[in-house]
Order: sequence, then structure tokens, then C-alpha cells
Amino acid sequence: MNRMKSSAKILCLCAVSLGLVACETTGDPNRGGIFWSESKANDRLQERRSNLGAIQADTERVNRTNAGMENAAARKRQMLGQ
Repeated sequence: MNRMKSSAKILCLCAVSLGLVACETTGDPNRGGIFWSESKANDRLQERRSNLGAIQADTERVNRTNAGMENAAARKRQMLGQ
């Protein structure tokens, strides 16, 4: 009986150990894993900031192009009106 309890404890310990080994450390709790990693979360945040910076730069470029085109159109309208 005592040997059976010992075997059950070992089996339970093995199951818990395997469960912990299978867990992944992530920075994003929505992507799996149960352990939160500050460094991975910071990496993910930096990547998002970089993407945002690229989008903002592209938006500024498009806005400058649009402003130039609007100015050119206004000059042409002004020349046609004179």
C-alpha cells in the first residue's frame, strides 16, 4: 500500500513537471504560454513602435505629396483664371 502511494506521488510529480516544461515564456499572454516575459513584451512593443513609425513616415510623405499637388493645381487654376 505504501509503495502504491509512493508511485502515485511520483507519477503526479512527473505529470506536473511535464506540464511546466511544456509551458512557453511569452511576452504576449494572448499567444499562449502561462509565464509572462518582460523582455519579450518589450521586444513586441518595440516592434509595434517601429511599425507605427514607418506608417507615420509614409503618411507624412503622402501628405506632403498631396499638398504639392494641391498647390500645383491651385497655381494652374490661377493661371487659367487670369
